[in-house]
Amino acid sequence: MCGRYSLTSDPAQLAMELDAVDRASAPPPGLWPAEPPRSPRYNIAPTTTIPVLAREALDEGAGPVRVLHAMRWGLVPSWAREGARLPTLFNARVETAFEKPSFRAAVRRRHCVVPMDGWYEWVPGEPGPGGKPGPKQPYWMSLPGDEGLLMAGLWEARRDPADESVTQLSCTILTTEALGPLRAVHDRMPLVVGPAVLADWLDPAAIGDPRALVDGAGGDL
Repeated sequence: MCGRYSLTSDPAQLAMELDAVDRASAPPPGLWPAEPPRSPRYNIAPTTTIPVLAREALDEGAGPVRVLHAMRWGLVPSWAREGARLPTLFNARVETAFEKPSFRAAVRRRHCVVPMDGWYEWVPGEPGPGGKPGPKQPYWMSLPGDEGLLMAGLWEARRDPADESVTQLSCTILTTEALGPLRAVHDRMPLVVGPAVLADWLDPAAIGDPRALVDGAGGDL
């Protein structure tokens, strides 16, 4: 899974690197979260506002473009009831995303990527006296040379039940079975999107099924 990660690049830098319209540095009126993501961040947790790359048409009649948005990490389904506690759906299993009511609309229509420097997994420490597990030890997963990562995700746009002039943006990170040496740390890992498939992943018409990304994901980690 992926429950903590770090990102030191600010939204403006990310938008430039990803050739995207920057709506994360200063979210337009009518979008929530209304505040930009903070940077740098070394321990990003679910429900935090994060920069997310998506593909959408910004103007009526225009074609879709890459857009960097500020989103809540933790997908909120469009059908979530007013007054209900917002879910913390920060991960979605790639194997079952099509089946889960919370994700099946987004997996067909709204793909995104979540930029990060790397993520953390915690492993129980060596047993102490009496066999009690020792304190969990954090492991840092990243690419050699601190090259940035793009993780496959799904996003949702939901009208705020309390104010229909506001659109709430939220996302989740897709996970798959851990590959190679990562299995020694955790049985799950976020699904990596390589540069060669980024454009296709952002377009659900090109890659409709995220399971197509699994082969080779994380091979260099």
